[in-house]
Amino acid sequence: MKTKHEKKITQADNLMKDWAGRNPDKTLIGGTKPSKSGFRARMILAQSEPFKSNPEYALGCARLCLTYNIMTPKDLSWMLNNHPAWSQLMRPENMDVNNLLMDEAKNSDWGKTHNVTATLEVKGNVEITYEHPQKGVKTENVALGFEMIRYEGDTRPFIALNLGGGSAIRYHLLKTEPDRPDYKVNDDSNTRRYVKTGRHVKAEADTLLLVEKELDARADDVLARLLRGENVNLGLDSIDESDNDDDDSDDDSRRGAPAAFRKR
Repeated sequence: MKTKHEKKITQADNLMKDWAGRNPDKTLIGGTKPSKSGFRARMILAQSEPFKSNPEYALGCARLCLTYNIMTPKDLSWMLNNHPAWSQLMRPENMDVNNLLMDEAKNSDWGKTHNVTATLEVKGNVEITYEHPQKGVKTENVALGFEMIRYEGDTRPFIALNLGGGSAIRYHLLKTEPDRPDYKVNDDSNTRRYVKTGRHVKAEADTLLLVEKELDARADDVLARLLRGENVNLGLDSIDESDNDDDDSDDDSRRGAPAAFRKR
């Protein structure tokens, strides 16, 4: 019998047993190793079910892949820009970069002892079309959003889903919000939409190579650099910049991330 405070095992917990070789309590599973590379993980999260129709769950799994060093910030940027739902939000009008959250962080007690290098808040409405096994094709208009902060001395971005249930960054890190976020609203560990699922997308190697070559020319977009904690701005001059920094990529198959912002 489960105790009152025993943590419920989520779909993301079970997935990470395979992908990362980790138990729900984040400990290593003896005799195992990660079954997914960052390149493979981001392809599945962006292009396979149930992740395509469950962007909340896709972000939660990507966040765990970052925690377990399977994905890099560049992989996360690629996933967001190529996911059918998240890609609808990856434009300047939906993104608050180094603004309100940055000011709040710097003015908090936490900010007195930490140097914030980047913040990002993304929110908006997206359209999700999926096929329910019994009810057929359905289309929903849903609110999506997430927040991110980086500061000197961290090892990876602090990223959290925020669908209106409250800010995890402001509650847990900055201590500027008194109420704990509602994690039923902000649940990124389980699917919300029941969809038809087949095998994960398994494109031919030559097709994947063509995709990577196309993306390689646009490898360092503003979002990827923000996730790495670099100082960026949303001026037009920043849109096509590339610092050609490959320090978060260990082979040619992990180099691509499409541009988050494009001139119209």
